[in-house]
Amino acid sequence: MITEDFFEKINSHWKSQLPFVIFKKPNDNDISVYLNSSNEIKAGGGFNEAGFVFSPFMDTSKNSIWFPRNSSIILTTHMHSDQIDSLATNNTSETNTNHKEKHIRVVEKALEKLRLNELQKVIVSRVETLSIDEHVPIEWFKKMCSLYPNTFCYCWYHPKVGMWLGASPETLVSLKKSYFETIALAGTMAYNDTTGVEWGKKEIEEQQMVVDSMLKALTPIVFNIQKGETTTQKAGSLLHLKTVIKGQLKKVNQLGELVEVLHPTSAVCGLPKLKAQEFILGNEGYHRSYYTGYLGEYIPEGNTQLYVNLRCMEIEQEQAKIYVGGGITAASDPVLEWEETVNKSKIMKAVL
Repeated sequence: MITEDFFEKINSHWKSQLPFVIFKKPNDNDISVYLNSSNEIKAGGGFNEAGFVFSPFMDTSKNSIWFPRNSSIILTTHMHSDQIDSLATNNTSETNTNHKEKHIRVVEKALEKLRLNELQKVIVSRVETLSIDEHVPIEWFKKMCSLYPNTFCYCWYHPKVGMWLGASPETLVSLKKSYFETIALAGTMAYNDTTGVEWGKKEIEEQQMVVDSMLKALTPIVFNIQKGETTTQKAGSLLHLKTVIKGQLKKVNQLGELVEVLHPTSAVCGLPKLKAQEFILGNEGYHRSYYTGYLGEYIPEGNTQLYVNLRCMEIEQEQAKIYVGGGITAASDPVLEWEETVNKSKIMKAVL
Protein backbone atom coordinates (compact mmCIF):
# COMPACT_ATOMS: atom_id res chain seq x y z
CA MET A 1 0.00 0.00 0.00
CA ILE A 2 1.24 3.49 -0.82
CA THR A 3 2.24 5.19 2.43
CA GLU A 4 0.06 8.28 1.87
CA ASP A 5 -3.05 6.13 1.30
CA PHE A 6 -2.20 4.10 4.39
CA PHE A 7 -2.12 7.14 6.67
CA GLU A 8 -5.21 8.67 5.05
CA LYS A 9 -7.21 5.51 5.88
CA ILE A 10 -6.16 5.83 9.52
CA ASN A 11 -7.03 9.52 9.64
CA SER A 12 -10.46 8.81 8.17
CA HIS A 13 -11.02 6.02 10.70
CA TRP A 14 -10.06 8.28 13.59
CA LYS A 15 -12.31 11.11 12.39
CA SER A 16 -15.16 8.58 12.33
CA GLN A 17 -14.40 7.96 16.03
CA LEU A 18 -13.55 4.29 15.53
CA PRO A 19 -10.82 2.40 17.44
CA PHE A 20 -7.37 1.84 15.97
CA VAL A 21 -3.76 1.24 16.89
CA ILE A 22 -0.81 2.06 14.65
CA PHE A 23 2.63 0.82 15.63
CA LYS A 24 6.23 0.30 14.56
CA LYS A 25 8.60 -2.14 16.23
CA PRO A 26 12.16 -1.10 17.21
CA ASN A 27 14.63 -0.71 14.34
CA ASP A 28 11.97 -1.69 11.80
CA ASN A 29 10.52 0.46 9.02
CA ASP A 30 7.37 -1.67 8.66
CA ILE A 31 4.33 0.09 10.13
CA SER A 32 1.12 -1.81 10.97
CA VAL A 33 -2.38 -0.76 11.95
CA TYR A 34 -5.42 -2.50 13.45
CA LEU A 35 -8.68 -0.82 12.40
CA ASN A 36 -11.82 -1.78 14.35
CA SER A 37 -15.30 -1.08 12.97
CA SER A 38 -17.04 -1.30 16.37
CA ASN A 39 -16.54 1.05 19.32
CA GLU A 40 -17.48 -1.62 21.84
CA ILE A 41 -14.81 -2.40 24.43
CA LYS A 42 -13.53 -5.97 24.53
CA ALA A 43 -11.88 -6.32 27.93
CA GLY A 44 -10.07 -9.16 29.66
CA GLY A 45 -6.66 -10.35 30.70
CA GLY A 46 -6.28 -13.74 29.04
CA PHE A 47 -4.15 -14.53 26.02
CA ASN A 48 -6.83 -16.62 24.32
CA GLU A 49 -6.87 -15.21 20.79
CA ALA A 50 -4.65 -13.28 18.43
CA GLY A 51 -4.85 -9.52 18.60
CA PHE A 52 -3.44 -6.32 20.05
CA VAL A 53 -3.57 -5.90 23.83
CA PHE A 54 -3.44 -2.60 25.76
CA SER A 55 -3.13 -3.19 29.48
CA PRO A 56 -3.02 -0.86 32.52
CA PHE A 57 -0.62 -0.70 35.44
CA MET A 58 -3.15 -2.32 37.81
CA ASP A 59 -6.05 -4.78 37.44
CA THR A 60 -4.84 -6.17 34.14
CA SER A 61 -7.11 -9.22 34.40
CA LYS A 62 -10.21 -6.98 34.18
CA ASN A 63 -9.11 -3.85 32.35
CA SER A 64 -6.88 -4.97 29.49
CA ILE A 65 -8.42 -3.92 26.17
CA TRP A 66 -8.14 -6.18 23.12
CA PHE A 67 -8.43 -5.44 19.43
CA PRO A 68 -9.00 -9.03 18.19
CA ARG A 69 -7.22 -9.90 14.98
CA ASN A 70 -10.23 -11.67 13.47
CA SER A 71 -12.48 -8.60 13.82
CA SER A 72 -9.94 -5.99 12.70
CA ILE A 73 -8.77 -4.74 9.35
CA ILE A 74 -4.98 -5.07 9.48
CA LEU A 75 -2.82 -3.07 7.10
CA THR A 76 0.95 -2.77 6.78
CA THR A 77 3.18 -0.33 4.92
CA HIS A 78 6.91 0.18 4.61
CA MET A 79 8.21 3.63 5.41
CA HIS A 80 11.63 4.19 3.86
CA SER A 81 14.32 5.67 6.09
CA ASP A 82 14.50 8.82 3.98
CA GLN A 83 10.76 9.36 4.55
CA ILE A 84 11.22 9.01 8.29
CA ASP A 85 14.40 11.08 8.54
CA SER A 86 12.87 13.99 6.67
CA LEU A 87 10.28 14.36 9.44
CA ALA A 88 12.80 15.10 12.20
CA THR A 89 12.88 18.57 13.74
CA ASN A 90 14.53 20.08 16.78
CA ASN A 91 12.51 20.89 19.85
CA THR A 92 13.82 22.91 22.76
CA SER A 93 10.64 23.41 24.77
CA GLU A 94 11.29 24.21 28.41
CA THR A 95 10.05 22.04 31.23
CA ASN A 96 7.30 23.28 33.54
CA THR A 97 8.67 22.76 37.07
CA ASN A 98 5.51 23.68 38.99
CA HIS A 99 5.36 20.19 40.52
CA LYS A 100 9.01 20.03 41.55
CA GLU A 101 8.47 20.44 45.31
CA LYS A 102 5.65 17.88 45.39
CA HIS A 103 7.71 15.29 43.51
CA ILE A 104 10.71 15.82 45.79
CA ARG A 105 8.46 15.34 48.87
CA VAL A 106 7.22 11.99 47.54
CA VAL A 107 10.79 10.89 46.84
CA GLU A 108 11.75 11.87 50.41
CA LYS A 109 8.84 9.76 51.73
CA ALA A 110 10.14 6.86 49.67
CA LEU A 111 13.62 7.31 51.12
CA GLU A 112 12.14 7.10 54.64
CA LYS A 113 10.58 3.73 53.75
CA LEU A 114 13.92 2.59 52.35
CA ARG A 115 15.78 3.64 55.50
CA LEU A 116 13.27 1.62 57.57
CA ASN A 117 13.90 -1.38 55.27
CA GLU A 118 10.21 -1.49 54.33
CA LEU A 119 11.21 -1.11 50.67
CA GLN A 120 14.29 -1.98 48.65
CA LYS A 121 13.23 0.13 45.69
CA VAL A 122 10.16 1.99 44.50
CA ILE A 123 9.31 3.87 41.32
CA VAL A 124 7.96 7.36 41.90
CA SER A 125 6.22 8.97 38.93
CA ARG A 126 4.30 12.10 38.07
CA VAL A 127 2.18 13.50 35.26
CA GLU A 128 2.86 16.81 33.52
CA THR A 129 0.05 18.47 31.57
CA LEU A 130 0.63 20.64 28.50
CA SER A 131 -1.85 22.55 26.35
CA ILE A 132 -2.07 21.57 22.68
CA ASP A 133 -3.49 23.61 19.83
CA GLU A 134 -4.65 20.75 17.61
CA HIS A 135 -4.93 16.98 17.44
CA VAL A 136 -2.65 15.53 14.77
CA PRO A 137 -2.09 11.90 15.86
CA ILE A 138 -0.63 10.70 12.57
CA GLU A 139 1.91 13.52 12.51
CA TRP A 140 2.81 12.82 16.14
CA PHE A 141 3.29 9.15 15.32
CA LYS A 142 5.50 9.96 12.32
CA LYS A 143 7.56 12.27 14.51
CA MET A 144 8.12 9.52 17.07
CA CYS A 145 9.26 7.14 14.34
CA SER A 146 11.68 9.83 13.19
CA LEU A 147 13.12 10.74 16.57
CA TYR A 148 13.17 7.34 18.29
CA PRO A 149 13.70 4.60 15.65
CA ASN A 150 15.01 2.03 18.15
CA THR A 151 11.86 2.12 20.34
CA PHE A 152 8.36 0.69 20.05
CA CYS A 153 6.34 3.61 18.64
CA TYR A 154 2.57 3.55 18.78
CA CYS A 155 -0.64 5.57 18.68
CA TRP A 156 -3.66 3.85 20.28
CA TYR A 157 -7.21 5.19 20.22
CA HIS A 158 -10.60 4.11 21.49
CA PRO A 159 -13.48 6.64 21.62
CA LYS A 160 -14.60 5.33 25.03
CA VAL A 161 -11.11 5.35 26.54
CA GLY A 162 -9.07 8.05 24.77
CA MET A 163 -5.81 8.36 22.89
CA TRP A 164 -2.33 7.29 23.98
CA LEU A 165 1.01 7.61 22.21
CA GLY A 166 4.44 6.40 23.21
CA ALA A 167 7.97 5.45 22.26
CA SER A 168 8.90 2.68 24.68
CA PRO A 169 12.52 1.50 25.05
CA GLU A 170 11.55 -1.50 27.17
CA THR A 171 10.36 -4.96 26.11
CA LEU A 172 8.24 -6.80 28.65
CA VAL A 173 8.64 -10.11 26.82
CA SER A 174 9.38 -11.56 23.38
CA LEU A 175 8.01 -15.04 22.69
CA LYS A 176 8.53 -17.51 19.85
CA LYS A 177 6.54 -20.66 20.59
CA SER A 178 7.89 -21.61 24.05
CA TYR A 179 11.14 -19.66 23.89
CA PHE A 180 11.08 -16.24 25.54
CA GLU A 181 13.34 -13.27 26.03
CA THR A 182 12.85 -10.36 28.38
CA ILE A 183 15.02 -7.48 29.52
CA ALA A 184 15.81 -5.85 32.81
CA LEU A 185 16.09 -2.12 32.20
CA ALA A 186 16.93 0.42 34.90
CA GLY A 187 19.18 3.38 35.59
CA THR A 188 18.94 6.60 33.61
CA MET A 189 21.51 9.07 32.34
CA ALA A 190 21.30 11.86 29.77
CA TYR A 191 22.93 10.94 26.45
CA ASN A 192 25.89 13.18 25.54
CA ASP A 193 27.23 11.83 22.24
CA THR A 194 28.59 8.55 23.68
CA THR A 195 27.39 5.30 25.23
CA GLY A 196 30.83 4.74 26.78
CA VAL A 197 29.83 6.13 30.15
CA GLU A 198 30.65 5.29 33.76
CA TRP A 199 27.59 4.45 35.82
CA GLY A 200 27.20 5.45 39.44
CA LYS A 201 26.60 3.19 42.44
CA LYS A 202 22.90 4.06 42.63
CA GLU A 203 22.19 3.05 39.01
CA ILE A 204 24.26 -0.16 39.21
CA GLU A 205 22.53 -1.27 42.42
CA GLU A 206 19.11 -0.43 40.97
CA GLN A 207 19.81 -2.52 37.87
CA GLN A 208 21.01 -5.49 39.91
CA MET A 209 17.84 -5.39 42.03
CA VAL A 210 15.73 -5.56 38.87
CA VAL A 211 17.76 -8.49 37.48
CA ASP A 212 17.67 -10.45 40.74
CA SER A 213 13.91 -9.99 41.22
CA MET A 214 13.16 -11.11 37.65
CA LEU A 215 15.33 -14.23 37.90
CA LYS A 216 13.64 -15.20 41.18
CA ALA A 217 10.14 -14.71 39.74
CA LEU A 218 10.84 -16.60 36.51
CA THR A 219 12.66 -19.64 37.89
CA PRO A 220 9.51 -21.67 38.86
CA ILE A 221 7.95 -21.56 35.38
CA VAL A 222 10.90 -21.79 32.96
CA PHE A 223 13.73 -24.06 31.84
CA ASN A 224 17.28 -23.10 30.97
CA ILE A 225 17.19 -19.53 32.24
CA GLN A 226 20.15 -17.47 31.03
CA LYS A 227 21.33 -13.98 31.99
CA GLY A 228 23.35 -11.89 29.55
CA GLU A 229 25.91 -9.19 30.22
CA THR A 230 24.70 -5.77 31.37
CA THR A 231 25.17 -3.13 28.67
CA THR A 232 24.31 0.50 28.04
CA GLN A 233 21.31 1.16 25.79
CA LYS A 234 20.49 4.47 24.11
CA ALA A 235 16.81 5.45 23.97
CA GLY A 236 16.35 8.84 22.37
CA SER A 237 18.14 11.41 24.50
CA LEU A 238 18.64 8.97 27.41
CA LEU A 239 20.85 6.03 28.36
CA HIS A 240 19.80 2.99 30.42
CA LEU A 241 21.41 -0.15 31.81
CA LYS A 242 20.10 -3.27 30.06
CA THR A 243 20.38 -6.99 30.83
CA VAL A 244 18.85 -9.66 28.57
CA ILE A 245 17.25 -12.72 30.22
CA LYS A 246 16.32 -15.79 28.13
CA GLY A 247 14.68 -19.13 28.77
CA GLN A 248 12.07 -21.69 27.73
CA LEU A 249 8.56 -21.94 29.15
CA LYS A 250 7.57 -25.30 30.58
CA LYS A 251 4.33 -25.12 28.55
CA VAL A 252 3.68 -23.49 25.16
CA ASN A 253 0.49 -21.74 26.33
CA GLN A 254 2.06 -20.11 29.40
CA LEU A 255 2.26 -16.53 28.09
CA GLY A 256 -0.52 -15.32 30.39
CA GLU A 257 1.24 -16.85 33.38
CA LEU A 258 4.59 -15.41 32.26
CA VAL A 259 3.12 -11.91 31.93
CA GLU A 260 1.47 -12.24 35.33
CA VAL A 261 4.86 -13.06 36.85
CA LEU A 262 6.68 -10.22 35.09
CA HIS A 263 4.10 -7.40 35.28
CA PRO A 264 4.49 -4.96 36.85
CA THR A 265 8.25 -5.35 36.79
CA SER A 266 10.39 -3.94 39.56
CA ALA A 267 11.60 -1.41 36.97
CA VAL A 268 8.16 0.25 36.95
CA CYS A 269 6.87 -0.70 40.40
CA GLY A 270 9.55 -1.64 42.95
CA LEU A 271 10.57 -4.24 45.53
CA PRO A 272 8.93 -5.93 47.32
CA LYS A 273 6.23 -5.65 44.67
CA LEU A 274 3.12 -5.48 46.89
CA LYS A 275 4.63 -2.96 49.31
CA ALA A 276 5.86 -0.86 46.39
CA GLN A 277 2.37 -0.89 44.84
CA GLU A 278 0.90 0.18 48.16
CA PHE A 279 3.33 3.10 48.38
CA ILE A 280 2.63 4.17 44.80
CA LEU A 281 -1.15 4.11 45.24
CA GLY A 282 -0.92 5.96 48.54
CA ASN A 283 1.59 8.66 47.63
CA GLU A 284 1.82 9.52 43.93
CA GLY A 285 -1.45 11.41 44.09
CA TYR A 286 -2.75 10.52 40.63
CA HIS A 287 -3.99 7.50 38.66
CA ARG A 288 -1.35 5.92 36.40
CA SER A 289 -4.00 4.31 34.17
CA TYR A 290 -2.16 2.74 31.20
CA TYR A 291 1.21 4.31 32.04
CA THR A 292 3.62 1.49 33.08
CA GLY A 293 1.14 -1.07 31.77
CA TYR A 294 2.01 -3.13 28.69
CA LEU A 295 0.92 -3.39 25.07
CA GLY A 296 1.65 -5.23 21.87
CA GLU A 297 0.54 -7.73 19.26
CA TYR A 298 -0.11 -11.31 20.39
CA ILE A 299 0.24 -14.03 17.74
CA PRO A 300 -0.29 -17.56 19.13
CA GLU A 301 2.41 -19.98 18.00
CA GLY A 302 4.16 -17.06 16.28
CA ASN A 303 6.45 -14.18 17.16
CA THR A 304 4.99 -12.05 19.96
CA GLN A 305 6.48 -8.91 21.47
CA LEU A 306 4.91 -7.06 24.39
CA TYR A 307 6.29 -3.70 25.52
CA VAL A 308 6.14 -1.72 28.76
CA ASN A 309 4.17 1.50 28.29
CA LEU A 310 6.90 4.04 29.04
CA ARG A 311 7.83 7.42 27.47
CA CYS A 312 4.16 7.93 26.78
CA MET A 313 1.44 10.54 26.84
CA GLU A 314 -2.35 10.63 26.98
CA ILE A 315 -4.29 13.08 24.82
CA GLU A 316 -7.31 14.44 26.67
CA GLN A 317 -9.34 17.19 24.96
CA GLU A 318 -6.95 20.15 24.55
CA GLN A 319 -4.24 18.72 26.77
CA ALA A 320 -1.36 16.27 26.56
CA LYS A 321 -0.62 14.44 29.81
CA ILE A 322 3.03 13.29 29.85
CA TYR A 323 3.89 10.50 32.29
CA VAL A 324 7.41 10.20 33.74
CA GLY A 325 9.07 8.52 36.71
CA GLY A 326 12.24 7.07 38.14
CA GLY A 327 13.50 4.32 40.44
CA ILE A 328 14.21 5.32 44.03
CA THR A 329 16.82 3.39 46.00
CA ALA A 330 18.75 4.17 49.18
CA ALA A 331 21.39 5.98 47.07
CA SER A 332 18.87 8.35 45.43
CA ASP A 333 19.16 12.13 45.61
CA PRO A 334 15.67 13.77 45.50
CA VAL A 335 16.79 16.70 43.35
CA LEU A 336 18.56 14.43 40.87
CA GLU A 337 15.45 12.24 40.71
CA TRP A 338 13.40 15.30 39.78
CA GLU A 339 15.91 16.15 37.06
CA GLU A 340 15.64 12.60 35.71
CA THR A 341 11.88 13.06 35.23
CA VAL A 342 12.55 16.39 33.52
CA ASN A 343 14.87 14.65 31.04
CA LYS A 344 12.31 11.91 30.42
CA SER A 345 9.51 14.43 29.80
CA LYS A 346 11.50 15.88 26.89
CA ILE A 347 10.96 12.62 24.95
CA MET A 348 7.28 13.34 24.37
CA LYS A 349 7.68 17.11 24.34
CA ALA A 350 9.90 16.73 21.29
CA VAL A 351 7.01 14.97 19.57
CA LEU A 352 4.56 17.77 20.38
